[in-house]
Amino acid sequence: MHPPRDLDLLDPRLKPLCDAILAQSRIVGASVAVVADDVAYHYAYGSKSVETGEPVTADTSFNIGSCSKAFASATFAALVGEGLAAWDDTVSNWIPEFQLADPAVSAMVTFRDCSGNRLGLPQLGYTESGLDPAFPAEHILERMRHVPFAFPFRSRFGYVNSGHTVTALAAGKITGKGFLPTLKERILAPLGMTGTSGGASTPIDLADRAGWHLVRDGTVHLVDEVCTDQYLGAGGMSVSGRDAGQWMRLHLNRGLVDGRQVIAADALAETHHPQAVATPGKDLVSLFYPYASMAAYCLGWARSDLEGHPLICHAGGDVGIMANTMLFPRSGLGISVYTNTTGVGGAAVTLTYAIAGTLLGLAPRDWDSHLMKALAGAGMGIGGGHAPVAEPPALPSDLSVFIGSYANLTDGPLDIWAEGEGLAGSLRHGYRADFTLAPIGPEAFEIHFNAIESRPGFGMPPPQLIFTLEQGRAVSAEHPGFFSGRPFARKDTPPFAEGPAA
Repeated sequence: MHPPRDLDLLDPRLKPLCDAILAQSRIVGASVAVVADDVAYHYAYGSKSVETGEPVTADTSFNIGSCSKAFASATFAALVGEGLAAWDDTVSNWIPEFQLADPAVSAMVTFRDCSGNRLGLPQLGYTESGLDPAFPAEHILERMRHVPFAFPFRSRFGYVNSGHTVTALAAGKITGKGFLPTLKERILAPLGMTGTSGGASTPIDLADRAGWHLVRDGTVHLVDEVCTDQYLGAGGMSVSGRDAGQWMRLHLNRGLVDGRQVIAADALAETHHPQAVATPGKDLVSLFYPYASMAAYCLGWARSDLEGHPLICHAGGDVGIMANTMLFPRSGLGISVYTNTTGVGGAAVTLTYAIAGTLLGLAPRDWDSHLMKALAGAGMGIGGGHAPVAEPPALPSDLSVFIGSYANLTDGPLDIWAEGEGLAGSLRHGYRADFTLAPIGPEAFEIHFNAIESRPGFGMPPPQLIFTLEQGRAVSAEHPGFFSGRPFARKDTPPFAEGPAA
């Protein structure tokens, strides 16, 4: 594998462009990889950690969040190309314990449905994100059967993480080796991608890794990286800039790299084919160009067009990292931007568009403002807060009515207890999900998470916990919002006043 060339050799305008956008978003470190006409280029920006200041290199691996979904679909495609599986195989054939809320639907679900985001499930709760890393991936399967459908099966595009995890688990079962060893054997080793790994193996396999950072209240914080197998297939892959070039060459060349057919051409091409129609400007602006003429989700990839240029892409993020990859197959162009910081803007997405616009000869523009306008139009603008009220609402007079243990079959226990003169609590199965409660109404509270990783960013207001009272006692609680929204019913256990339940 040839080392990537300096980005200046492709276009001298690109490094200043990267510097400006990454600095504006206060990115600590970034890895920018570009493939043009089957040649890889790279630019290393900033440092791996705000504490050490050690510089990023082409060999520094970055967590890429949901860009990992394409690794799961490519692994399954490799098995399809070998005749070991098919996208239209039913999941239950390989994973008998797979079960959704409707047994009839469960019997029909295929891997095309799982990786094509056609399950009809909502993007809510710990099947999506935030589960304690100690839980294995199989625990996601146990929870999926309790998730109510958000819309009819196969009726529309609906982004969920759990389906991609199912595909990865199945790929590992088909070979009998597990997902990550199968990925390494079929794809990473043939491509020489030694700077790529995922899940719990990441700190074992990759010594040169970028840290995770959050910007909160104007300060950059180094936070813990989370390396767990529970979301492998949906997230958790870490990739170096050197490897990003190989990965994009694989997809731009229909599986053929340096004379070797790593994945059968038709099998890999199928991962780029539309499976579920989406709406530009409404469905996930980070996945589909919001001003596109069409949009669809494929198999671990999203498809739209950028001012007449067919675009295959996927973005990814977690608390402390952001990533984006764009492929322009007709132009032989691929762009990956991996960053180790979140909290101020979406530099990974903005920069990929800015680089693409430069290399494709599009009209110059402020890409950040251009994309933010689309976010606001989709009702997803950054900022805001609670709407003002004419008079302050009445506050609860007796906090003891809320104390107790609640539970949801999908998201586990919710414990509320007295702390000082107020209330505190914990989503017991969540990652760093302890909090205090601040009353904002008779039965409503703001959740103030103790851990900085759990606090909302991008100017979003604090999440809420809203109780329902019957006969002077709380019987349920709801935690509305992104990655939440499920009701927790009070458990049939005596209420307690001191400390969380065991």
